[in-house]
Amino acid sequence: MRTTCLLTLAACLVAAPVAARARQAAEEAVFKPGNGVSAPVVVKDVKPQYTADAMRAGVQGTVTLDCVVQPDGTVAKVRVTKGLDPGLDQEAIKAVRQWRFKAGRKDGKPVAVRVALEMTFTLRDTPARPMFPGRPLAVSGAGGAGQLEAGPVYEPGAGVSAPVVVKEVRPRYTSDAKEARIQGVVALECVVGTDGSISDVKVTRSLDAGLDREAIRAVKQWRFEPGTKNGKAVPVRVALEMTFTLR
Repeated sequence: MRTTCLLTLAACLVAAPVAARARQAAEEAVFKPGNGVSAPVVVKDVKPQYTADAMRAGVQGTVTLDCVVQPDGTVAKVRVTKGLDPGLDQEAIKAVRQWRFKAGRKDGKPVAVRVALEMTFTLRDTPARPMFPGRPLAVSGAGGAGQLEAGPVYEPGAGVSAPVVVKEVRPRYTSDAKEARIQGVVALECVVGTDGSISDVKVTRSLDAGLDREAIRAVKQWRFEPGTKNGKAVPVRVALEMTFTLR
């Protein structure tokens, strides 16, 4: 009888750590969206801050991050998969760690889900650093709202101030892009005319055909305080980004 009790006790002692490890493994499993796993949904985002060095250097662009959204909606295991600038990379990490999500689910239960995120740094109210001298652009026809103006079109820098946004229109999601859960950035190039209107819009980095069109439609409604050269308003070519995020 004593031997049986000892054997039973030994079996329990062995089984307990195995069950604990199984529970821990289940809790630590990290999934990807799809195949019955829903994507996390952002409920709180925190914008990253520019560093003084990056602002002085006129650094703009996107930091791509890989992270895990935990079952409680917090963010963990953040790493940079495409860097932009060491200081801005760190600011992006600091910001995304403060994001909160409605957790992804599998079989109705919240689970840890690995996601890719983008943090876009854009200097809108700060003149861009000198990059290119003003260059003429051969065009025909009179200038005006929505039309490319005749004469030279300049780049910010070399005595040309960057336009400043005074009215911004957000793009809309298409139903197809929503269903496909497409997220990311459409990069655009356009000319801000002397009246602050937009013309000559081109997509320089595409995301989705429908979202590209929505980005163009939205940016054509933006209005700027025009760039100037020698105190006079001039057409200025600028780069813009439209970010699409499902929240």
